[in-house]
Amino acid sequence: MCLKVVFTKFTKNSSGYNCTDKYTGGFSLGAQKRKSDILSSKNTEEIYEIKGKKYYIGCDMGLSDIPDTLNPGDAVLFERGGLWRVGEREKFFIPEGVIFGAYGQGEKPKFYGSYKNYADKSLWESDGENIWRVQLHGRNVGCIAFNETALLGVKKWHFEDLKENYDFYYNGESEQMWLYYEGEPWNDFYDIEICQRGKVLQLNNNSTADNLFVGYTGSHAITADTQSDGITVTNCEIAYVGGAMQFGETRFGNGIELQLGATNAIIRHNYVHQCYDAGITFQSWTSAGVSSLYHNIDISDNLIEFCGYGIEYFTTSDERNKLYSEYENISIVNNIIRFSGYEWSYYQRPDKWMISHIRGGQWAWPDDCKGFVIKDNVFDCSRASVIFWWWHDEEKNFIHPEPHRGLTVEHNTYYQTKTADRRCMLYHINKPVYAENEREFKEAVELFDKCPEKTVWLENI
Repeated sequence: MCLKVVFTKFTKNSSGYNCTDKYTGGFSLGAQKRKSDILSSKNTEEIYEIKGKKYYIGCDMGLSDIPDTLNPGDAVLFERGGLWRVGEREKFFIPEGVIFGAYGQGEKPKFYGSYKNYADKSLWESDGENIWRVQLHGRNVGCIAFNETALLGVKKWHFEDLKENYDFYYNGESEQMWLYYEGEPWNDFYDIEICQRGKVLQLNNNSTADNLFVGYTGSHAITADTQSDGITVTNCEIAYVGGAMQFGETRFGNGIELQLGATNAIIRHNYVHQCYDAGITFQSWTSAGVSSLYHNIDISDNLIEFCGYGIEYFTTSDERNKLYSEYENISIVNNIIRFSGYEWSYYQRPDKWMISHIRGGQWAWPDDCKGFVIKDNVFDCSRASVIFWWWHDEEKNFIHPEPHRGLTVEHNTYYQTKTADRRCMLYHINKPVYAENEREFKEAVELFDKCPEKTVWLENI
């Protein structure tokens, strides 16, 4: 049996990320318990009342064995320990009103965006000293995971930039990828997942993903259809997500994404880690030509670690064309968000200064929130900002001294240590708030959270 271990030859990539680094923050024991609880969640049939038919997909069955016609109330239950690859489809739809969940014993059923395990000698050709070429099936490459535990691949924009271990370059015309590696990758690793652009699972109205592992994709792991209603994601593990090209040098990478509006959504008790961008995001953009309404959104009891952002609230409004974002009854409660930026993507991002546990308020109009609550969360060590929150009226060029009306922030716990650029909080790109000691940290936190449960300044992590 292969062990998920140790990189005996090269533990660092060319940008400096060390996959063996271990961090201890201020809430390690609480986070470990939350992680254990999520990974050992009961089977779906013990959690949800299934009113329709139940279909059991064993480890030896494929996605094609799922019935073509599923009705609201039905459940498709996947055997624990099984692995299903979605790569060829680009994404797999969970039909309206249907539950995808788990049965049996062992690890959660796995859904990978990666087409195959590329630790196979027959897939690689030598293209010169330490340069290996593999033929892929379209779609930009975002990241490469080795031995299921480390995203060490460093995306390069030109072939001639392949100079150090784990550097890779993808050519869209030939649909080929080149990897720089001083050795034979199929010999040194038992698993190589090449994560290409694409989503893994997409939920539709009133559909549910429960007790699944979803990951190894260059774009997003779980998304909801635009302006969805009643979607639920519970007890899932989402990991190793993102890095595929979106435009320019902007790259994809969200664990769970609601887009262009959603109502009555539940995202609860999930373990999300190693995402290039946000662990969980709900976002809108006026370039889509629609207004976005977010009503009754419950994001609670999650553990989010080692992502670019923990939770992202991303909105735009367009007064000229009467396109607005509207946020009512948003609950971000009892989440544990740790080590934002202490991961692979930080070293490759052009906007390291935006890394944060909570990123919110971007381009938002000042009165677009009603019943928006952020409370009882734990924010444990960010590499850049604890909170990156913009209160900015683009038309009047005015920095708002207080948060949006309708936003309540209270009783959160904060742990932080000194960062390389002294950041702690950031309200606006031109108005950073810094902290280098406990007093400054406490003062900065209280600009956002008037009633924090606790603020703790750590000497190091």
